[in-house]
Amino acid sequence: MQTDTEVITYLFDHLLRHHNLPIEVAADVLTAPEWDEIDRMPDDKREYFTNLRSIYNGALVNGPFSVILGSNKGLLAINDRLKLRSLTAATKGNRAYFASEESAVRIICHYPAAVGSVSGAEPGFIPLEIDDEEESD
Repeated sequence: MQTDTEVITYLFDHLLRHHNLPIEVAADVLTAPEWDEIDRMPDDKREYFTNLRSIYNGALVNGPFSVILGSNKGLLAINDRLKLRSLTAATKGNRAYFASEESAVRIICHYPAAVGSVSGAEPGFIPLEIDDEEESD
């Protein structure tokens, strides 16, 4: 592995396929909040993130990153919890767009219906919708 993107991709794949974690939980593992932030959370969220940080401590990604992952389940866009890297999301009709800069989105989608910045450590997940006929093919 030669890039942080490769490491994040392999970590994510490992969490999904070998630990059978749901996509949202795997994203939370990689971008879990700092301990002092966890301490200030309501009980249920504090317990959830304490467990994730304790069990999957080695999978927590530190430093600046923004990654867009695609699978047969959909698209997931995540960035670092401190928002050191930009990540933009946009929609138009039934399409979703993710890019590191808004200008990149506007090159392929000239008039998006909604454009916004993805918050740090809050994954943006767009499920892939498959028709029942396509699924049986």
